[in-house]
Amino acid sequence: MSDPTSMPFQDDERPQDRESLYEGERPAATDQDPLDHDPTAPASDEAGPGAGLLPPAETQTDLLAARVEGPDDHEGMTALWRETMGLEHWWFIAVGEEGQESPAAAQIAGQMMLLTFTNAERARHFAVQNGMIDADEDLRAIALPPPEVVQSDDAYVQAGIAGLMFDPHLTGYFMPSEQLSVVWNAIRSSS
Repeated sequence: MSDPTSMPFQDDERPQDRESLYEGERPAATDQDPLDHDPTAPASDEAGPGAGLLPPAETQTDLLAARVEGPDDHEGMTALWRETMGLEHWWFIAVGEEGQESPAAAQIAGQMMLLTFTNAERARHFAVQNGMIDADEDLRAIALPPPEVVQSDDAYVQAGIAGLMFDPHLTGYFMPSEQLSVVWNAIRSSS
């Protein structure tokens, strides 16, 4: 795996004091934090990356993430993770030289997080919105089945990846790397 990248994020205005819904510490929001994006806000009139870009259609993971009431909402978190881990693929923006790509990561409040997307449209939307590609460019992406990602949890921990941030510019729910196997096994055993 090559070194993760650090990348800038747009400035949006949204409360920054949200607590983690999951065990582990959620990265604190900063003015450079993708968690601050409000997907319901109207598109900016300013010219720039993603200006006028419509947000992707709402998904079941969005609905479930919005319903989680806090760290003690085990039923809500179980439903969210069951849906997320039941997806056919998790999508990552590919960075690095062709043939040696790795998933894009970002430093969020001092923690390196893999930018993970629940579908290809969301990965592309994020890349355009953050100026990584132009609206008419193709996105280089990596699609991995969740079990393959979960099996790599030790490699992520060793590489200093604190966790996976899902749809960071929309819902921004996350899973600490060291919890991937634990949650996977819990979800699978209760199915």
